[in-house]
Amino acid sequence: ESESNMATLKSGVVCLGMVLQALEPSQSVWSHPNVLKSFHVLLALATEPRPKIRKTAQISIVKILEVHADAHCETLSTHIASFAENILASAVAKDQTKVLHLVSFLGASLPLLPGKVVGSLVEALFKLLTANQKTLSFVTLEALDDLVSAPQSNTSAECLFAIVNKILALDANVHDKDTSIRMIQISCRGLARLQPLHAAHAQELLPRVVVAICTYFESQHVAVHRKAAECLNVAFQQSLDLTAPSTAPRILFSLENLLNLRYQHAWSSIFTLLSSLVGFYGTRASPSFDKIFKTTVDLYEAMDAMPQASDEMRKSFTRFMVAGTMAIGTEKMIAVVPLQNGTGIVEERAWLIPVIRDAAKQIPCHLEFFSTHILNLAKNCEAVARADSTTPLESKRMQARTMQLWSLFPSFCTKPTDLAAGFKKIAKTLANAMSDKRYPELQLLVCQGLQALIKAANSEEIEPAVAQANKAALGKFASRFIPLLITIVEGLDTDLESERLPTLTDTIGGYARLAEPSFIQNVFKQLMQTLLETTTQYKRSDPKALATAALQAQAHFHMSIAMALIPIIDASQVELLYRVVKPYLLDDTDPIMQKRSYSVLVQLCEHHPAFTASPDKLTDMIESLSESLLTCSVPAKKMRLRALHQIISAMERVHHSDVSFVPNLVGEIMLCTKEANAKAREAAFELLLAMARLVESKSASSGEGLMQFVQMVFGGLAARTPHMRSASVLCMSRLVFEFGRTEDAIRNAMPDMMRTVLMLLHEKAREVVKSVIGFLKLGIAILTKEQLVEFLPSIIEGLLLWIGEAKQRFRAKTRTIMMKLCRKYGYEYITSLVPEKDRKLITHIRKTKEREDRQKDKKHTDKPQSFEEFMQDSDDEGSDDENVKSNKSNMSKGKPMASMKGTKSYIKENANDEIVDFLDNSAFKNIVNTRKTKKHDDANDEFEFSKDGRIIIPGEPEADEDASMESDDEDVVRRDVQKQLEQMGLDKKRKRDNDIGQEYKAKKAGGDVKKKGKLEPYAFIPLDPKLMAKRNKRSAVSKFEKVGKQKHKK
Repeated sequence: ESESNMATLKSGVVCLGMVLQALEPSQSVWSHPNVLKSFHVLLALATEPRPKIRKTAQISIVKILEVHADAHCETLSTHIASFAENILASAVAKDQTKVLHLVSFLGASLPLLPGKVVGSLVEALFKLLTANQKTLSFVTLEALDDLVSAPQSNTSAECLFAIVNKILALDANVHDKDTSIRMIQISCRGLARLQPLHAAHAQELLPRVVVAICTYFESQHVAVHRKAAECLNVAFQQSLDLTAPSTAPRILFSLENLLNLRYQHAWSSIFTLLSSLVGFYGTRASPSFDKIFKTTVDLYEAMDAMPQASDEMRKSFTRFMVAGTMAIGTEKMIAVVPLQNGTGIVEERAWLIPVIRDAAKQIPCHLEFFSTHILNLAKNCEAVARADSTTPLESKRMQARTMQLWSLFPSFCTKPTDLAAGFKKIAKTLANAMSDKRYPELQLLVCQGLQALIKAANSEEIEPAVAQANKAALGKFASRFIPLLITIVEGLDTDLESERLPTLTDTIGGYARLAEPSFIQNVFKQLMQTLLETTTQYKRSDPKALATAALQAQAHFHMSIAMALIPIIDASQVELLYRVVKPYLLDDTDPIMQKRSYSVLVQLCEHHPAFTASPDKLTDMIESLSESLLTCSVPAKKMRLRALHQIISAMERVHHSDVSFVPNLVGEIMLCTKEANAKAREAAFELLLAMARLVESKSASSGEGLMQFVQMVFGGLAARTPHMRSASVLCMSRLVFEFGRTEDAIRNAMPDMMRTVLMLLHEKAREVVKSVIGFLKLGIAILTKEQLVEFLPSIIEGLLLWIGEAKQRFRAKTRTIMMKLCRKYGYEYITSLVPEKDRKLITHIRKTKEREDRQKDKKHTDKPQSFEEFMQDSDDEGSDDENVKSNKSNMSKGKPMASMKGTKSYIKENANDEIVDFLDNSAFKNIVNTRKTKKHDDANDEFEFSKDGRIIIPGEPEADEDASMESDDEDVVRRDVQKQLEQMGLDKKRKRDNDIGQEYKAKKAGGDVKKKGKLEPYAFIPLDPKLMAKRNKRSAVSKFEKVGKQKHKK
């Protein structure tokens, strides 16, 4: 009855609130006594002890205040203020619960009240902060935090100033996590709200706020550190005036004190704050942060002696120094914390070199500074390394420092501000460095820097005049760097230095774009001449000689250089290059050269479409590729397919009419679809489709050319090898997938193709059957229900031949097709076509489908499938478990396992059945994303084995997976029945008389014991292959005798 009355009262409060919300928010309406009386009823219920009534009343009042705030009606503010002041004045000493309810209500209503009323209520709340009541103080802090953080709050500048002052005057307990976080938030948020209202007050409070919040870094709670750093960062961004003569130095002094060792446990958050602040300062960070920079460097050097030093702390220091270098620049940072001393680089500061390298990539730098300061420092280190008095270990260390300093060069080249003036000063040094045999690694560093300079010169972010000057400055030295780079490439060791080739050739190609065309033309002609001479020499030499291998490697390098120059050579040079590489297409004695020749052909088609626009040239290229069919090496197949694709595309563009070459290449393409290389397979499929489109475009009527091409592919079914027949079916599947839904000719021919392909289901070759099954999946999807029905007996008969063959692993694939058929024609009709012995499969499929339908939490999204997604099985071929299928499908798409069962969260209950308090701050620890459930796999009919080889036989499953969960009412009934059975003494199970193995059970211990004259408790012998040996025959027999017969008895 009490619950019924409470529900009625709650409904009445809701109705009253809705009525009052509907009233006009004007003084005339809300001055009426009956209206005010109704509103005071809600106010009285806002502090009601019963939580449901209290919350409902508070929500209703807040909604009413929102309506009045939008209409700028302040009638209710005085009533709320007098109501709150009366309770605060009369109930503080005797009824703190009522005060708590009131303060909680004020937290939601204060932001909606006018400023003058807020000021008086805030003064009343200040008294609660000094009442020595922890809970009351915390609730008051929550209310003040809600007030200063609400965007619709009408708090005046004087009130905000008073709130922040009051918080700063309180004695802070830094080890109280929740209270500390609230006080930090109020201080910073109040300061941020005060800045636009009264900047002078905000600047006055900012140093005090920083000093107060810095004390919270002494807390042992990481959450407090993070909140302090976050709020200080916001306060600095919104309130800090860098031009103020006194504010900024006082703040920096407070931050410098945070680098003392007593704040060591909070340095992770402190340095995150400093990193953000130094970025806010920008170039003004020097000299303001100079002392902090130096202290940080000293702390990093002394970290080995710190008890709490860690890699994370080193990363914090490094991130701050990177941010500082980005703010003030590399030159100023090196001036603040110098790297060198009298004899070379300071070892303790060598960690700053990677810092400068990472920062220099993202900020503008001066090449002149690198050439004067950094290179001079590198020369000093090299001089120390070569000195006679230097020990071998010190010499190695100095050489390493030299390379570290040179590693800064690519970073300085990313955004150079003086490229035109600075490069000419450093060009000679760069050329000499690339030729230095003592430091071969400099070749890659200089190449990376040159590539960065070329990219910077072509950047669209700089003015056109500056970009032109930069290009001219780089191109001026092309005659020196390009021959030097070619010489370096020719001198590479194929066994040890081949990984440098891409970087060197990319640099040659990039630099050649800035050089004079006449110079590149001469270089290219000389390169082609050298390539021909080298090739002629090594073909005439002894293949087993070392000199021949060196000449062959030189030819490979020259071809790579030629590939780098293809985008910038003219038409005459393109013709020359084609004539040079044409013979290599037929030469399978050098697979590397053949592969690169095909690559050259691909790039010629991509970068020089005019070259392939000539019908004569296309015919010549087709003839060359047709002649090289039988001489193509395995590594060159992918590039050959790409070259054919380029030529086919060119033929479509220029409307080349001769397609007589297509039948000669179809067989090759079909075989390439079975290549082990995935990229080669994809290239073969793309070429197959391109050829089909080409043949169709040349046909007289729609679909005629496509059907001719299909017949060519279908001819592969008459091949002698299963490999070719499988490739033919696979190509047919791709063509049907691509054109089956758009071309009427393919749809009309589909029944005949299905009839022919079904005959292959009786083959013994596994790869052929696998391709046929894939084709059947397409046929079921494309053919109409009426067209497919005539093939059902043949399909089912062929599939059932393989569904029981566990060795061939086609059970899952065939079951997938059977499920499709069942969904299309119904289980009854398909069952009538299945032999009696195999009808259990249909029953299993039906139950599986029904179980899936009941799983309402699974959501399926329909999206277009690619050919690979359509053809591949998402489950393991040897698995009978449909759950494995869905799991593997999800994992293959990169989804986490948790997402497969939805995103529900569960509350973990306590083991001792304690009640979980949801209002407790620690309640969130009991929230978990997954619920542990027992899983049964009915499809897994194999036994598990223990570590020692024993068979583990599982018991019967407790319940069917399809059974629904029982309701809470049934659980209550079950517990009542169990309790009654316990009282009657009937809750224990009756002992069985004939318990197998009971005679072996020990009376005074656990486990089993051996009995004299009896068999051993478990008739088991571990499977050991050693027992099969002749020398162990006697011991094997004795082991079997112990379990196979009783002692002295057969």
